[in-house]
Amino acid sequence: MLQGMEISDLVEQTVATWSSERPDIDFTAMSTALKVNLLVAKQLETTNQHMLELGITLGEFDVLATLRRHGKNGVLMPTEIAVFAMITPSGLTHRLSRLEKMGHIVRLSDPNDRRISLVRISAKGRKIADLGIEFAAQRSTDILDGVKSADLVVFSRVIDQLIRNVENQTPTSARTGALRK
Repeated sequence: MLQGMEISDLVEQTVATWSSERPDIDFTAMSTALKVNLLVAKQLETTNQHMLELGITLGEFDVLATLRRHGKNGVLMPTEIAVFAMITPSGLTHRLSRLEKMGHIVRLSDPNDRRISLVRISAKGRKIADLGIEFAAQRSTDILDGVKSADLVVFSRVIDQLIRNVENQTPTSARTGALRK
């Protein structure tokens, strides 16, 4: 975000300049999407900063939080962690190595099949996961402060529809043939 610029000002300026340059396009939906994107970016920035203060990255927190909320005693296979944390297995490898070096996780072999590796959250990792989720939950509560319950129900339905739209969407370039050589 531009330093010293509020989210609403940035969106308003962006839409105004685009509307001036391209009056043939309706930027109403883009304005709303931009607001959502900027809110998410700000939320991630704030949460990441807090996680760094705890000594981990936001991505590492995702792994710890996944272990903390899934599996008996916080034990999962790396493939399960990758699915639940929505990252690729290759992206997970570096995170697991760092978390293991910090003492937040322990890697184990499955006692029933030594070929299968398991990951268990340590007491230290559990404490960090709890501190991180407490912050994230409170931050979400703070952001939604003052929004009426009925409005949150509607907003949640709108977000659910947006998620369905994104999941079912064909990329614009494929639909229009844009950018073909």
